[in-house]
Amino acid sequence: MQGLSLKLPRAVYWFTLAAFALRLIARLATGIAGFWVNGYAFFFEMAQNIARGRGIALGELPTALRVPVYPLFLAALTLGHKAFWPIAIAQSAIGAGTAFCAALLARQIFRSGRAATLAAAAVAVYPYYVLHDTALEETSLFTLLSVAAVLLLARTAECSRPIAGAWAGVLLGLDVLTRATIAPFALMAPLWLLARKRVQAGAACVALLVLTLAPWLVRNAVLTGTATLSTETGIELWAANNGFLFRHYPRESIDRSKTDALIALSARDRQELDRMGNGEEGTNRWFMQKAFAYMRAHPAQTAIDDGRKVVAAYCWLPSPRRGRLADGVYALSYGPVMALGLWGMWRRRRHWREDSLFYLLFASFTAVTAIFWAHTAHRAYLDVYWMVFAAGALAEVSAGGARGGTGIETGGHAAAQDER
Repeated sequence: MQGLSLKLPRAVYWFTLAAFALRLIARLATGIAGFWVNGYAFFFEMAQNIARGRGIALGELPTALRVPVYPLFLAALTLGHKAFWPIAIAQSAIGAGTAFCAALLARQIFRSGRAATLAAAAVAVYPYYVLHDTALEETSLFTLLSVAAVLLLARTAECSRPIAGAWAGVLLGLDVLTRATIAPFALMAPLWLLARKRVQAGAACVALLVLTLAPWLVRNAVLTGTATLSTETGIELWAANNGFLFRHYPRESIDRSKTDALIALSARDRQELDRMGNGEEGTNRWFMQKAFAYMRAHPAQTAIDDGRKVVAAYCWLPSPRRGRLADGVYALSYGPVMALGLWGMWRRRRHWREDSLFYLLFASFTAVTAIFWAHTAHRAYLDVYWMVFAAGALAEVSAGGARGGTGIETGGHAAAQDER
């Protein structure tokens, strides 16, 4: 790291422990029984099939609908049994790991121990993370893998070590195999390293990314005839581009809008789908063609809807809505985090080249959301970066107006001396 110390203040470790405790306590407070009822049960069904030797399957049939890392994670923890404690403890630790990585990232960007402490504290107590990191869903694991990959990419751009780029490629691959919508960013990240003139590191990153993804792509090519990440892409594209999306979404689950759209299919469409039977890839292509046909027929409405989907994803109210109390808590936590994060990014605007990795991350999510759709849970992994930039800006300001301004505008050299 070219002489740069990444020593963290002791408070970061205390906030990391607090993050673990808060998540576990919150999960216990919501009740063990509700864990299985309110989560995504299909993930655990896939985990049970893995543990029983049936492979990645739903019911009796192998599937490529969802990427495999989170079901594999559940299978390893539970061996197919409804074991609450291993999942709750592991995912609480994952949430704590996100707080720790946020501190490292803030330290990396702002050269400030104070910024690292503030970032860890913010992630540790952030209500959405505290309540959702231990849910039966992939969001917490996805968030940790994303921030760890971004941290390694940022360090690789500075130290230019191929081994760091290789590990970043592995993490990006695992991230894609946890939630496929991050794939555009994962493909751009090695190019970002190359643009930063880290040729060997960029090459190592793309090589390990491809190697990490290859087994899943080969498996799906054998299963479906296409080397695809997911056979769910087509129906999700159609669900977001068929004229029924905003009947319920974003106030309610998109599943309700999707149900209305399915009911409205013509008799001919139903016959075509029936003829496909259980052919996942054929069904995937059919829905994708329907989505493209709608977009070609309604270009103006599609453009308007794209904007509405992006607004819904970044809105200060959650999607779907959860009731006045939950919605209020969300707005009063996410709203300031987003506002302060944008302020922190604005203060560092002269360092846009170094920070372009984060712009790519947000741009990738925004583009995918415009084309497809997103609920709050899909965007929540980005909140950690709002908190990191907010922490850096607040640390600079609290260190003193003149010195803080100088530190931001000169790359943070004044703040580099701050180890508090």
